Amino acid sequence: MSDNRIGILFSARMLREFINGKLKFESTHLYEEAARQYGLVPCFFRIEDVHLRQMEVDAYVKGPSGYVRCRMPVPSVIHNRAIYKRSFLHARVRSLVQANIILFNEVNRYRKISIYNLLRTDPLLVTHLPKTLVATSSAISDFMTRYGALILKPDNSSVGLGLTKTERTSKGWRTTYMLRTSAGRARWRTVDLPAGELPAAVKRDMLKKVYLVQQLLPLARYKGRPFDLRVSVQRDGSKQWQITGIIGKVAPPYTFVTNAARGGTTYRFEQLAASSFPHLAIDVLRDRICRFSLRIASRLSKSLPQLADLGLDIGLSPEGLPLFIECNGKDQRYGFREAHLLDCWKATYANPIAYGAALLHQIKG
Repeated sequence: MSDNRIGILFSARMLREFINGKLKFESTHLYEEAARQYGLVPCFFRIEDVHLRQMEVDAYVKGPSGYVRCRMPVPSVIHNRAIYKRSFLHARVRSLVQANIILFNEVNRYRKISIYNLLRTDPLLVTHLPKTLVATSSAISDFMTRYGALILKPDNSSVGLGLTKTERTSKGWRTTYMLRTSAGRARWRTVDLPAGELPAAVKRDMLKKVYLVQQLLPLARYKGRPFDLRVSVQRDGSKQWQITGIIGKVAPPYTFVTNAARGGTTYRFEQLAASSFPHLAIDVLRDRICRFSLRIASRLSKSLPQLADLGLDIGLSPEGLPLFIECNGKDQRYGFREAHLLDCWKATYANPIAYGAALLHQIKG
């Protein structure tokens, strides 16, 4: 039974959505489609569903009349699509790994400062990284002295949460940040403050969690708005890193954040490249981005366990040089669907399954 199964590890919230038929950001039918191509059976479960003593799991498998839950041995190869914030859940994942289960993308969220510190050891990457430090008072003061603009961001967050931009003006500093209303809604606010000052709401948030201070990257613009790229970098059936696709994310008019969850709009890479870099051949620019992204994946995989599926946020300078922004271990793949790049969208599901099939073949010897 274990020879043709691949585990898909969901978080508790994702599995609830799956059971209710309302899974927002994952496509189980694309997992099923890819699995059929490689003769595999995908099994969906949470880490809480694993019985470590018996090395069994209560997993959902598709039957003739829909998905059914059944007890089975833990699959030998598991693709992790969950992010765990609680230490006891991390411990359960580690227990599977220690039991010789191959669990790729074992950790799906790393501290941003850890990723930065790994990448800056590569002399070919360091010049493409924004200067970054943990946001102490002295570090922020130093950055305000050295740079005309900077970003403050939580060390452990995603989808643009907590991002703050502050820029020097003739009268002091202008800061744009997200403010939560009494109704719980988020709205962007821009204020002018004296040199060295930050909004009270930003300072309160920085007392609750670790923040980073970062040199603001000089991002290229599309119709006057900054944009960056999401580059899907995955291992496929060859077990080698390859580029699955590239899409652009353009910030809305009222802020600087490109994430779709914060109002950003998805565009095809070719459209942004042709408009913003008319002096550069699109193939030359794409090749530059791909080589840069593959080097990042290669460097990270030397230090991070079982890395196989990444979504890299890559900026472009006005001259067309790639700039590293962030690394996402749990890539939200739907951006390719929104950009009507359906082949790329399907491939983001097919490649991890192909990689899992190669690992299973390796186990069989």
